[in-house]
Amino acid sequence: MTRRTLPLIAVLLLFSSFVFAQTSEPVTTVFLVRHAERAEEPRQDPPLTEQGVARSQALARLLSTAGIKAIFTSQFARTKLTAEPLANKLSITPTALSLKVSSTNPRQIAEESTKETVDKILSHAGGSVLVVGHSNSIPDVIKMLGGDVAPAIDEKKFDDLFVVTVYSKGKAKVAHLKYGNE
Repeated sequence: MTRRTLPLIAVLLLFSSFVFAQTSEPVTTVFLVRHAERAEEPRQDPPLTEQGVARSQALARLLSTAGIKAIFTSQFARTKLTAEPLANKLSITPTALSLKVSSTNPRQIAEESTKETVDKILSHAGGSVLVVGHSNSIPDVIKMLGGDVAPAIDEKKFDDLFVVTVYSKGKAKVAHLKYGNE
C-alpha cells in the first residue's frame, strides 16, 4: 500500500458522499479485488502463498476504515482467505457465493452467478461492500453494475483494486487502483 492510495480512497469516498447529496438514490461503493496470490498446486482449490497472505493483510489495512458493511467471496478458499483479515478486523462474516461456469465457455462465469453477486451488492444500497473474486468474474460484475470501464485482469496480476461508485441501477463510475504489500 502506498501513501498515495489512502488519500485517493478518501477522495473517492468523499466524492461518493457529495454525489449522494445531489441525487435521490443512495450511492453504493463497491471495492472489488481478485484473490491474492495462490499456491501453484495441482489441487483444485489451493491456499494462498506467503505473498498472498501478506497481500490479504495489506488489503485489510487499506480498507479497514472504508466503511465496509458486507463482504462477498466465491466458494473457493483463495477468495475466502483474501477476505479473512479484513473480515476479522471488522467483525463481518463474509458471504460465499457459488460461482458457476457458463455452459458454452468453461472459462466464463455464468450470467446468473454474476446477477446473484450484483443483486447481493445492490441489497446494500447506500453502503460500502467488498467483493473478492477472480480474473474472470470481476469484469462481468463491474459491467453489470453499470461501470463505465470493464477491465481485463491479467492472470499474473494480483494488485488490482477497483472502486465502483454505483449511482443508480446500471449507472456507475470505476476507479482502478493498485495495492500491495510493500
